[in-house]
Amino acid sequence: MGYDCTLHLVDEDAIREQFVPRLLGSSTETTTLDRVHPGAEDLWRQVRELLLGADARAAAEAVSVAAVIFSASMLPYRYERGLALSLAFEAGRVFPDVVFVPKAEYASDGLFTEVVAAHPQLGGQFSSGWFSGNYSTGLYVPADHVAEVLEWVQEQLVPLSKGERRKYRGIVATLRASADRKLGYWEATDLAVPAAGEFPGDPELMWAQYLGNDGTPAAAVETAPPSPIASVLDDIVDGFLLSHSDGKNPRVELWDLEVWPPRLSLQRNEFWVAAARTPTGGWLAMSTHDTKARPRVFGPILVDGAADAPKVLPAKGPGEADLNAHECYFLGARPVVLHEVKRHLLRFGGLNVGDPLPGPLWLAESGAWEQIPGIPDAAVVKSVLGDAALPMTGGARLADGSTVLIWDGHGYELDAAGTGCVRTFEMGAERSHVAFTSVPAGDDGFFYLSNRDLYEIHRGGTPIRHVAAWTNVMAVRPGPDGGVLLKFGENDEGDVGVLYFPGNGTYISLPPEMFDDRSSYSALYWSEAADRIVVVRSGFVAVAVESVLAQPRSAVPE
Repeated sequence: MGYDCTLHLVDEDAIREQFVPRLLGSSTETTTLDRVHPGAEDLWRQVRELLLGADARAAAEAVSVAAVIFSASMLPYRYERGLALSLAFEAGRVFPDVVFVPKAEYASDGLFTEVVAAHPQLGGQFSSGWFSGNYSTGLYVPADHVAEVLEWVQEQLVPLSKGERRKYRGIVATLRASADRKLGYWEATDLAVPAAGEFPGDPELMWAQYLGNDGTPAAAVETAPPSPIASVLDDIVDGFLLSHSDGKNPRVELWDLEVWPPRLSLQRNEFWVAAARTPTGGWLAMSTHDTKARPRVFGPILVDGAADAPKVLPAKGPGEADLNAHECYFLGARPVVLHEVKRHLLRFGGLNVGDPLPGPLWLAESGAWEQIPGIPDAAVVKSVLGDAALPMTGGARLADGSTVLIWDGHGYELDAAGTGCVRTFEMGAERSHVAFTSVPAGDDGFFYLSNRDLYEIHRGGTPIRHVAAWTNVMAVRPGPDGGVLLKFGENDEGDVGVLYFPGNGTYISLPPEMFDDRSSYSALYWSEAADRIVVVRSGFVAVAVESVLAQPRSAVPE
């Protein structure tokens, strides 16, 4: 849980000269609140009724709330989830080791002198401190004191890492805007509720991460709109962004990332949980039309284009067992699928530690799915959560375009006769709990992730760890100039990732401000044909490769 906080710029003169006279009835002139807030008349009436009541504290709070809503109708304000100085009443809640203590001079009473003159019971009832609950105001800082509060906040951020400091940029930006414009600063809670799409004033005045309008794009940034069905679950498959929707009308889209702007290459009325490119340019997919079925059943299909009827592959495995496959690949020209592991069965019955987990299946010449010769079963292992752990799986691409099938943490390739597989990569890799990605390394190896650490391996060799300081790598993909593009998860520097040059141990940082300065992105990709580095979030953002390579290179951290 937590508060939906808004940080407001406040025109103190407008409060005194427009809001207060309108509230007290000494002026009938409409204000910006009347013009943009659909419930303005009810708001005025409710506050006036409280002014005539016996609860002076409630009346003062209602006046404060209305004043903040008035400010929100005419000046920009910032949304933050659970982050405001009004919450910094104990060490560690907002800042790591300190608390913020408001001064007596911060009280908002000076805004409402005429209100108190007309209703003396409100004297001393206006607070400037912590939130009293939902739909309340908190800290108020008069314009003359904003600069000192900004300075205090910035002092607290000095010892923090670059990534940690980014969390506070909304507070810093709002305080700085207040100081620059000689405006007051006021915090409130639940006066703007993003989940419901409700705004106390003009929606265009609100800036927030969830609205996608809180960053400053770099001059060289290019943008393209997202697919209507885009989500954080989208994945990149062989140079295409796979978006899918399991709504009333299931749909899947493939967006070609090798052109700019990305082009919709395929759209079908199916829901795909996994896909792999066929050697001839079509697609193998685990697909369903019935997204409402429980449990959902995904069957393998082959398609060449958007309008083609799918070639439905058998839905049963060896012994007429349900296929239950959620991954698919190609070994040469043969489609490959991997069984879904019913993890919960270890807790609730049906699986035991040590039970076999059948290995990958391929489509035999007979047209049936058969276990691939040379790839053994794995064994059920308990996860830290008490259910069955998933085996480490994936498909790595070598420089010649051939596939290494990753099963239970090791790499398998087709044997010389093409009738089975041999284990050629002793990896001992652990799952990274993200989609498997890899980059070719030389003629006989690849970079990959194990437990979100970066490794390199060559046929017959042992894994080589790269840059131990990078411990939360989410994806590894090819990069320009012989580099390896690494997408990071949360990290101290706050970077989207890096362009790593393993040949000389250097890298180029890719901070959010290189793109459109958002706090997170779901994907990072080098579009070789379009000569751009692309990030994906709510839409596509691209930077020319030339501008990235012009950035300074640093030696990798020890």
